[in-house]
Parts: sequence; C-alpha cells; structure tokens
Amino acid sequence: MVSTSPFPEKIPSIQKAIAVLWPSFATAIVATGIFFSAFHPKDLVPFNLDIDVSPLAAYSIGFFLFWLLGIVSSYATMYFIISNCQVLNKQQGQFTK
Repeated sequence: MVSTSPFPEKIPSIQKAIAVLWPSFATAIVATGIFFSAFHPKDLVPFNLDIDVSPLAAYSIGFFLFWLLGIVSSYATMYFIISNCQVLNKQQGQFTK
C-alpha cells in the first residue's frame, strides 16, 4: 500500500548525513571567520601559558570545533523533526482508519 502521508516513512541515511553535515559545515565557515576576526589565537591561551601552536593550527582546531557544534545542533533538529513526523503519521493513521 502506498502511503499518501506528506510525512516520509523512511529517509535514506545518506540524505540524513547530507542534511546534517552540509549546513553545519557552512555554519562553521561563517562562525570561524567571525570568531577569529575578533580574537587572535594567541589571545585565547589561558593563564599566559606558552603553548606552541601555529595560528593555522588554531584556526583549524577552531573550525572543527565549530563544525562539531553545528553537527550536534543539526542532528538534534533532524531528530526532533523526524520524531515529530512519525508521531503525526501515527495520529493521521488513527484518524483515517
């Protein structure tokens, strides 16, 4: 039986991955640019410790941390949307029977 519900029953894993990774990647680019425009990596070292990290390494680490934050945020959004769609599908099925 073909579902006429506007909410998908099953979303392919690759589509989920792209829906999470691409927006978080774009957000990490913007966040890294804004953050490191305001702060120099040498200013971020706590307690004036002498940590020998090049600015490029600090920018890379910052980018990946922003990307990770974006991934967590995007995944949480996707999880709640999909779970909401599943609840709505069940409710719609109750009303059509």
